[in-house]
Amino acid sequence: MNKRTKVLSNTISAIINYKQKKTELSSKPITVWVEPTNRCNIKCVMCPNPEIPKGDLGFMDMDLYKNIIDQVQDYAAAIELLFAGESLLHKKIFDMIEYAKSKGIQVVTSTNGTLLGKRKDDLLNSGLDRLNIAFDGYNKETFEKIRVGAKFDSVFGQTIEFLEEKKRRNLKHPYVVITTLEVGLDEYDDVEKQRKEFHSHFDNLPIDEFISKQPNTWGGYFKETEDWNHQKLKPTFDPCSHLWSSMSIHWDGIVVPCCFDFFNELILGNVKEKSIEEIWNDKPIVDFRKSMLDGSYLDLNPLCEKCVIIHTGNALGIPPGMRSSIRYTLAKQFGFGIEKSLIRLAGRVSSGYALKVAK
Repeated sequence: MNKRTKVLSNTISAIINYKQKKTELSSKPITVWVEPTNRCNIKCVMCPNPEIPKGDLGFMDMDLYKNIIDQVQDYAAAIELLFAGESLLHKKIFDMIEYAKSKGIQVVTSTNGTLLGKRKDDLLNSGLDRLNIAFDGYNKETFEKIRVGAKFDSVFGQTIEFLEEKKRRNLKHPYVVITTLEVGLDEYDDVEKQRKEFHSHFDNLPIDEFISKQPNTWGGYFKETEDWNHQKLKPTFDPCSHLWSSMSIHWDGIVVPCCFDFFNELILGNVKEKSIEEIWNDKPIVDFRKSMLDGSYLDLNPLCEKCVIIHTGNALGIPPGMRSSIRYTLAKQFGFGIEKSLIRLAGRVSSGYALKVAK
């Protein structure tokens, strides 16, 4: 069985396990979130990173990272090289990308753009499959209010510089997405005009997608905030499908239920002590899956209260926590371009769908 078939088979098994409400799974994680570092060089208003205690900050050891990749290489559709920090701060981030690529795994990362110009050549040489550039704000004033410590002109200039170099080399990869959290929309006289004007600066440059999305509650961390309008919760409830489709690993090897858990609210294990397959069906995560099914999940993890992942409903029959994993599986088969069609289709059939593709 070749790698694509293995990934597809694992994804189908994960969907079946979720639909059948299994708690001990025959499938393995489709997507593995790996945190190169939880250090960040800016302080975004909608991110809990600044609250992480200094003693808990660090960088993942390369040997630990390689061990993770070696374990998941046969079944993982993608590695998300990001979590609580700015991944480009890790001195060996490009070695990380190249190692996962050597094992046939798609690699995705995100950046706040503050180091994009300085590290553009390494990024373009690394084999990275997809790069998300977070650009939250369509003008200088809004951007710098949201992404405190980042300078609009600098990030904008570095983004253009990176794209021009990609174009000069005539490269297809990485697939580049500019994502914008639509915070502070009331500050614009005409939101659509401002959005189009911002996007026009990238005409004739190799941007594959512009995605705008509503902020979420970051688990339940920002459930009471009045500083911005987050994605509206629905009265529906779906067990968190992250627990059936992905694994999230902090820089020090600690495994938590999802990428919203910056503070180890619920520790499921540590990859320094047990294998990924052991942790995947060990008592802590099995008990948490059971709690999602019987409704007692807040007893184990209060972070889940008012989380958008369990309160936004399915789209195309797929629950929120599993969508990116399925997109990565399909990208493995058909390329990342299929993502745009899937997001647009999901938006048509689900009016509350948080992602919107502008290109």
